[in-house]
Formats: sequence, C-alpha cells, structure tokens
Amino acid sequence: MCPNRRSAAFVVTLFLLLTSSMHAQWVMAAHAARNQINRMTQRSASGGYDIATVVLDADPSKVYDKTIELLKTHPEVTITNEDKQTGTIKIQKGKQVLGFQINALADKVTQMIVASGVGKSKEPDQTSTVVESIIRVCAELNVKCTVQPN
Repeated sequence: MCPNRRSAAFVVTLFLLLTSSMHAQWVMAAHAARNQINRMTQRSASGGYDIATVVLDADPSKVYDKTIELLKTHPEVTITNEDKQTGTIKIQKGKQVLGFQINALADKVTQMIVASGVGKSKEPDQTSTVVESIIRVCAELNVKCTVQPN
C-alpha cells in the first residue's frame, strides 16, 4: 500500500472513531435530561413565541403516531400538515397555530419540540399550550414528564 493511501485510511478511521464517540456523548447527555420539559417563551406588545422541548426514552415512530392519534381526538384542532418522514406536524386551534418536530436521537430516544406564536401581551401564560401538548403525549406513552423551572 502506498503511503498516501495509508494516510488517507488513517484519517478516515480517525474521523469515524471521533464522530461515533461524539454521537455517543450526545445520546448520553440526552439521557441525562430525559423526561424533563424545558420551556422558552417571550412576549411583547407586538407578539412573541412559546417553545417547549423534551427528550423521551421512546421510539420516534411511536411518539409521532401517538401525537397524531391524540391530536385527532380533539375536534377543535385541525391538522394542517403532517409529514412522518421529517417528523413535522402543523396544527391550528382557533387562531392559534402550533408546530411539532419529532426527531430521533437514537433508536429509542426521541426529542420532541413544540412551538407556537403568541398574541400581543406582556402577561405570562400560566397554562402553556405547548407544555400541555407535551404532557399529554407523555401521558399517552406512560412516561412521567416534569416541567423544569424557567
């Protein structure tokens, strides 16, 4: 084998080892934060946003299917777009719109993000629709999720 090929093979092997190691570290960090709902919100006179996220020990496909199933039980909710391949679900509830993003972090580890625009107000919303959505999915999956303080 010529020296250039050995060098290239060494670099490729090193790259593969490092990237698989970094992925494993990411999954371990996700496991440490599992079932903890984190929320970020901002409101102003011109509007704002409300976002919640959770990492679940569950199959991503099952989380997606349960979310769709749960949303269909609410007649006040209209699913405006769903794409299982990308893990996205878009819904409308009255004038409010929400988006769900369900990502596989590993075979049985799922990240769920729920986002919504909020109306013009500086008053905090005590019962966040995005947090309630995640809590309902957790309950359907028999997973106890807890809301972390902001």
